[in-house]
Amino acid sequence: MNVAESDHASYVSARDSTYKDLLIYSARKSGRSPLQIQREFGRMARSHSRLNMVEYVRNGLYDINRFTLEERDQFISNDLHWPIVHRCNKNSWVGAAEDKVVAATLLNAGGVPTPETIAVLDRSPRIYPALRKIDSVETLSNVLRDNLDEPLFCKIVDGMVSFGAFRIERCDANQIVCAGHPPMSHEQFLSEFVGGNAYIIQRELRNHSRLSAYASALGTVRMVNMVTDSGVLCPIAVIKLPQGNNIADAFWRPGNLACEIDVETGRIRTVARRGVEMEFLDDHPDNPGLMGLELPFWSKLREVNERAARIFSPIRYQSTDIAITEDGPVIVELNYGGGFDLPQYASGRGMLTREVRDFFESCGVTFDAKKKRGFFWGKS
Repeated sequence: MNVAESDHASYVSARDSTYKDLLIYSARKSGRSPLQIQREFGRMARSHSRLNMVEYVRNGLYDINRFTLEERDQFISNDLHWPIVHRCNKNSWVGAAEDKVVAATLLNAGGVPTPETIAVLDRSPRIYPALRKIDSVETLSNVLRDNLDEPLFCKIVDGMVSFGAFRIERCDANQIVCAGHPPMSHEQFLSEFVGGNAYIIQRELRNHSRLSAYASALGTVRMVNMVTDSGVLCPIAVIKLPQGNNIADAFWRPGNLACEIDVETGRIRTVARRGVEMEFLDDHPDNPGLMGLELPFWSKLREVNERAARIFSPIRYQSTDIAITEDGPVIVELNYGGGFDLPQYASGRGMLTREVRDFFESCGVTFDAKKKRGFFWGKS
């Protein structure tokens, strides 16, 4: 099992509880009967939101006193993400965003800061113009010998949600050491650890000093972007903060935090931790000062985000992941779309506000819970 397959297995095992367990949990927490919970969940599952049971419980929607009817109607299932994304976006741009080498090339040409790429590890016939390519033990050893003065961060060229990401910390003529993994030979690294995946290898970025106390590795700001005729609308922003031994900030990794950011001011509004149900903390669990923190370089970050979004404007619904370093914001990734779950989990609110709904409808999405084969249909 290579590292990407191992991550996926961990994701699946940590992702869902059984329907029965969730039903019992919500009945006990609410003081209502399982039958009452089932009936109410069924209404939401059949509505335009199409929430599944995990989302229903994790968002605390079993508590009928927590939200008004209007607030409940604003929640939307992440299961609907891809159908909506494909309706909003020019589908031919999928590869431009999701291939990290192509995306970085476009962003760099457009004057947008991205991490420094050292090489691409790929044993396929593909050529990467202007980049060193690692396709053998010999080239691997040479690249690491020349560049491993500091840790290198590696991620799958067309990967998502950080599956397979790893950090190379040191190596010698015989072994490579990656964070959280036992030492391995160069041949084992290529054939077993990496497997058939292609990786982009970049110099590791470090958090700005004002963030370093709150994250064990690089955190990034998720800007949810909607490209309109009048500009780039960002209805919500979230910062993802790795905790413990996690080397990546994806919120599925146990213990990581997600915080809603006030889009106008850059100030932290929530501190959320994922579990069966979202837990909203008063502050960082170990280092107080995160709640209410005003993120550095916020105005510059918004400028960089808008420029990136406009370079990729055929992708009308998109998101960026932006690191805040001591030298300023750096676009780590630009995503073709962006899950609905993270913004809702981090904020405790539904994402489908009137503003967001109007945008999706302008892209040809129609919301109709009465349709038997889905909640939305594109306009003919």
